[in-house]
Amino acid sequence: MIEAIDKIIKYLNTVDGLEDFLQNDMVIDAVTRNYEIIGEAANQIPKSIKNKYLELPWRQMYGLRNFAIHDYHTIDPQILWEIAEDHLIENKIQLENLLDQERGNES
Repeated sequence: MIEAIDKIIKYLNTVDGLEDFLQNDMVIDAVTRNYEIIGEAANQIPKSIKNKYLELPWRQMYGLRNFAIHDYHTIDPQILWEIAEDHLIENKIQLENLLDQERGNES
Protein backbone atom coordinates (compact mmCIF):
# COMPACT_ATOMS: atom_id res chain seq x y z
CA MET A 1 0.00 0.00 0.00
CA ILE A 2 2.84 2.34 0.84
CA GLU A 3 4.51 1.61 -2.50
CA ALA A 4 1.27 2.42 -4.34
CA ILE A 5 0.92 5.67 -2.40
CA ASP A 6 4.51 6.55 -3.30
CA LYS A 7 3.74 5.87 -6.96
CA ILE A 8 0.65 8.08 -6.89
CA ILE A 9 2.67 10.89 -5.37
CA LYS A 10 5.41 10.40 -7.96
CA TYR A 11 2.94 10.43 -10.84
CA LEU A 12 1.17 13.51 -9.54
CA ASN A 13 4.51 15.28 -9.26
CA THR A 14 4.87 14.95 -13.06
CA VAL A 15 1.95 17.30 -13.67
CA ASP A 16 1.65 20.99 -12.97
CA GLY A 17 -1.47 21.15 -10.84
CA LEU A 18 -5.03 19.92 -11.15
CA GLU A 19 -5.72 21.31 -14.62
CA ASP A 20 -2.64 19.62 -16.05
CA PHE A 21 -3.61 16.38 -14.30
CA LEU A 22 -7.11 16.50 -15.80
CA GLN A 23 -5.58 16.73 -19.28
CA ASN A 24 -3.16 13.82 -18.82
CA ASP A 25 -4.89 10.48 -19.40
CA MET A 26 -1.73 8.46 -18.76
CA VAL A 27 -1.25 9.96 -15.31
CA ILE A 28 -4.95 9.58 -14.53
CA ASP A 29 -4.76 5.91 -15.53
CA ALA A 30 -1.61 5.31 -13.47
CA VAL A 31 -3.06 7.03 -10.41
CA THR A 32 -6.35 5.14 -10.75
CA ARG A 33 -4.54 1.82 -11.01
CA ASN A 34 -2.60 2.49 -7.84
CA TYR A 35 -5.76 3.45 -5.96
CA GLU A 36 -7.10 0.06 -7.06
CA ILE A 37 -3.99 -1.62 -5.64
CA ILE A 38 -4.36 0.24 -2.34
CA GLY A 39 -8.01 -0.77 -2.09
CA GLU A 40 -7.37 -4.41 -2.87
CA ALA A 41 -4.55 -4.53 -0.33
CA ALA A 42 -6.78 -2.83 2.27
CA ASN A 43 -9.37 -5.54 1.71
CA GLN A 44 -6.76 -8.22 2.40
CA ILE A 45 -5.72 -6.78 5.78
CA PRO A 46 -6.90 -9.05 8.62
CA LYS A 47 -9.85 -7.74 10.63
CA SER A 48 -7.78 -7.89 13.80
CA ILE A 49 -5.38 -5.32 12.32
CA LYS A 50 -8.19 -3.17 10.91
CA ASN A 51 -9.87 -3.12 14.32
CA LYS A 52 -6.61 -2.17 15.98
CA TYR A 53 -5.98 0.75 13.59
CA LEU A 54 -9.39 2.35 13.22
CA GLU A 55 -7.87 5.69 12.20
CA LEU A 56 -7.12 4.26 8.75
CA PRO A 57 -10.00 4.53 6.26
CA TRP A 58 -10.05 0.82 5.33
CA ARG A 59 -13.62 0.82 4.03
CA GLN A 60 -13.12 3.96 1.97
CA MET A 61 -9.93 2.56 0.44
CA TYR A 62 -11.72 -0.58 -0.67
CA GLY A 63 -14.76 1.42 -1.77
CA LEU A 64 -12.62 3.58 -4.04
CA ARG A 65 -11.07 0.43 -5.49
CA ASN A 66 -14.51 -0.99 -6.25
CA PHE A 67 -15.67 2.25 -7.82
CA ALA A 68 -12.49 2.54 -9.91
CA ILE A 69 -12.81 -1.02 -11.19
CA HIS A 70 -16.56 -1.30 -11.70
CA ASP A 71 -17.44 2.27 -12.65
CA TYR A 72 -14.19 3.39 -14.24
CA HIS A 73 -15.96 5.26 -17.02
CA THR A 74 -17.71 7.52 -14.49
CA ILE A 75 -14.86 8.18 -12.08
CA ASP A 76 -14.09 11.87 -11.64
CA PRO A 77 -10.32 12.43 -11.86
CA GLN A 78 -10.71 15.56 -9.74
CA ILE A 79 -11.80 13.32 -6.84
CA LEU A 80 -8.64 11.25 -7.26
CA TRP A 81 -6.60 14.45 -7.13
CA GLU A 82 -8.43 15.70 -4.03
CA ILE A 83 -7.97 12.41 -2.20
CA ALA A 84 -4.27 12.59 -2.93
CA GLU A 85 -4.03 16.21 -1.81
CA ASP A 86 -6.11 15.75 1.33
CA HIS A 87 -5.32 12.24 2.57
CA LEU A 88 -2.49 10.29 0.97
CA ILE A 89 0.44 11.65 2.95
CA GLU A 90 -1.46 11.18 6.21
CA ASN A 91 -2.47 7.64 5.19
CA LYS A 92 1.13 6.82 4.32
CA ILE A 93 2.31 8.00 7.73
CA GLN A 94 -0.43 5.98 9.42
CA LEU A 95 0.54 2.85 7.48
CA GLU A 96 4.22 3.34 8.29
CA ASN A 97 3.33 3.71 11.98
CA LEU A 98 1.21 0.56 11.76
CA LEU A 99 4.14 -1.36 10.29
CA ASP A 100 6.53 -0.02 12.92
CA GLN A 101 4.17 -0.97 15.73
CA GLU A 102 3.43 -4.43 14.34
CA ARG A 103 7.10 -5.15 13.74
CA GLY A 104 7.77 -4.07 17.32
CA ASN A 105 5.09 -6.46 18.55
CA GLU A 106 6.81 -9.38 16.78
CA SER A 107 9.93 -9.07 18.95
